[in-house]
Amino acid sequence: MRIGIDLGGTSVAVGLVDDNYSVLCRTSQRTAGCKDEKELMDRIISCIYDLIKKSGVSTDDIESIGIGCPGSTNVEQGLVVRSGNLPFKNTRVAKILSDEFGKKVYLDNDANCAAWGEYNAGIAKGLDNVVMVTLGTGIGGGIIINGRILHGKENHAGEIGHVVIDINGKRCACGRIGCWETVASTRALIERVRAEAEHVPFSVLGNVISENNGVIDGRSLFIALKRGCKVSKSIFAEYIELLGVGVMNVIEVLRPDMVVFGGGISKEGDTLIAPLRENIGETPTRLEASSLNDNAGIIGAALLHLI
Repeated sequence: MRIGIDLGGTSVAVGLVDDNYSVLCRTSQRTAGCKDEKELMDRIISCIYDLIKKSGVSTDDIESIGIGCPGSTNVEQGLVVRSGNLPFKNTRVAKILSDEFGKKVYLDNDANCAAWGEYNAGIAKGLDNVVMVTLGTGIGGGIIINGRILHGKENHAGEIGHVVIDINGKRCACGRIGCWETVASTRALIERVRAEAEHVPFSVLGNVISENNGVIDGRSLFIALKRGCKVSKSIFAEYIELLGVGVMNVIEVLRPDMVVFGGGISKEGDTLIAPLRENIGETPTRLEASSLNDNAGIIGAALLHLI
């Protein structure tokens, strides 16, 4: 058995993966608000101990640990060079975890791990060329070409969320102006929903948010859409156009067999994917939602030893 860790901008999920690539047990903790790398690493370590206790396995039964981290990673040295949404800078994540648990630790970008999970155990199994697009705090990209993860120079390949699509757009966490994730990430969608709800508070969308005690998340828009909200339809149509611009660029550059979408809103399935297919038009590349959902990153991280 192996442990897979999926570290995101707001939470960390840890799972125990067996030889059939199934998640036997998982747990998670919030990481939003961690002030520095020590606090964040302590949170990750705590989550791993919680998993071991919850699953009842002995540490002797754990063969290795894999972790997927957002941002720029150095796979060979097991460190996170930088991450726009986490307090990591040249942090030796793999060594810290290896010293704590006495296991071999593998590290890669979180979207690479999600892609690797779908490629080995999910909807992209059996395909040679796959791109994973993860929609969350930012937009991550994992690229598999001819059955191998594309790392590129200094392991920086796949940062598709930072492709500039609007030179007059918003400033991104990376420092550039107009990155794709500033308009098409789940966080960007939530910001758009919040602004519109404040402008038209008595819409169906406003009612959905009120029912959720004022909390806006990735589901808010889709719930309102299903209730026929005209405001939500307008927001969604704009979002699909902005998402489609980036996806079309990915398809034209890489021509993969499949583009897989992960992250919370990918669970909406064809509600999200069908209009995106229509927006992009005819293409030999299949567009699909993740079949592993929240477990894609965990499974992919646990299987990094296969690379």
